[in-house]
Amino acid sequence: MTVPEFLSHLGSLFNLCAIYYVIQLIRCAMASFVITAAVLLLRRTLFKNCIFLKAALWSLCFPALFAGRMKFYYENRIGVLLFTWWNSIFTRHVWLCWLYLGGVWVSFFLLCQKRKKLKKLALCMDKTVVDGTVVHVARLPVTPFAAGILKPVIVMPKVILQTYSNAEIQTILLHEKMHIRLCHLLFYALWDIQRALLWINPLLFVSTRLYREDLEDACDYATIQKSSGSAYAYGQLLLKSMRLLQEECETSKLSAAFAEKKGYQKIRRRLLTITQYKPYKKTAAAGTVLSVLFLAACSAALIQQHSYGRYENSDSILVYEYHPKKQNARILAYAPESAQSGRQQNDQADSSRLRQMISFDDRYVYVDGEAFQRFLQGRYTDGEIILVFGGFYKLPGIAGYGYSCCYENTQNLRTVRIPYESRLDWRLRFVKLM
Repeated sequence: MTVPEFLSHLGSLFNLCAIYYVIQLIRCAMASFVITAAVLLLRRTLFKNCIFLKAALWSLCFPALFAGRMKFYYENRIGVLLFTWWNSIFTRHVWLCWLYLGGVWVSFFLLCQKRKKLKKLALCMDKTVVDGTVVHVARLPVTPFAAGILKPVIVMPKVILQTYSNAEIQTILLHEKMHIRLCHLLFYALWDIQRALLWINPLLFVSTRLYREDLEDACDYATIQKSSGSAYAYGQLLLKSMRLLQEECETSKLSAAFAEKKGYQKIRRRLLTITQYKPYKKTAAAGTVLSVLFLAACSAALIQQHSYGRYENSDSILVYEYHPKKQNARILAYAPESAQSGRQQNDQADSSRLRQMISFDDRYVYVDGEAFQRFLQGRYTDGEIILVFGGFYKLPGIAGYGYSCCYENTQNLRTVRIPYESRLDWRLRFVKLM
């Protein structure tokens, strides 16, 4: 194989990967739009005052990432009507796939740059130990925060560490520790990944602020309960932090995240939520959250159960006539995968007859000579007869491969046995594994 031929094959392989994955991501985005809209509706109506349930509801959005290979899109009449036509569009216009993937790469690049910058800033900070916990000290007046997933760090501004009492610092530190214990940092990362992969869904961007607010409210409630303090004192500490950082920003001519109008609105909403705090049973709250997470996991498992695998073995059979001189082909009969449903009765009858005439195993194709000859005579064939069969497919009609052989019954045998080559080259092996 020459270099130009290799590059051509590689380009075709990349285009195939782009089509295969973008079709799935578009379907995931459609599913996430419906799920996110439902979550937004529930958090504003039935579960408006259920702090922990509201925060846990967002986990129901994540199973949408597994919805790209559902059999619903191919084996249900509604799914076929609504989604199958997308396949032909992306297959004919591959540039649309690369455009979508470009959006994914840009989103991931911005996300990685933001996290890399945050990590770099944290590493450059001085460290101190507060109540047995290593804290990164920020010279700038930033709000305290926790960052990282595998090795989370807690960042607190120097002005708070120098000004606040030990009890107040412990409360702030407890709040950041609670984010880590409740796995909020992991959920923030999962949300960002989903938003990057499904960037075409506008609801994911609109909901990001609400998503973070709900997790922040749950963390506030857990911190108040754990600290054994009052909601009033906790709210006072929040206001004190806002005023202190505001003054520091004005002194150093900087701007705090909450110093703008939107920031004040966030603080006001957060304080109103804190005033509604009531002591709760930890087992009930944990049970609620775990139940919703279990429901999300079951939803993902159910979607996977009703989805195509990484690849599916094909039992389809295609018979066509080829004229070398005219260089054209004519399909004589086709029996699609038996797993697909929704075909007309006549098509099912033709498929059944074709499968009675032709069968195959790993080495040979077996043809009922007498029945197949009558079949060919009824279609007035005079060219080469090609049989295409078996192989595999990623999704029906997308990224597949079938074996083939020529049919010749010169000996008028009752059963014609035709050998064929079933080995796959590196490209097909890659497609099968992707």
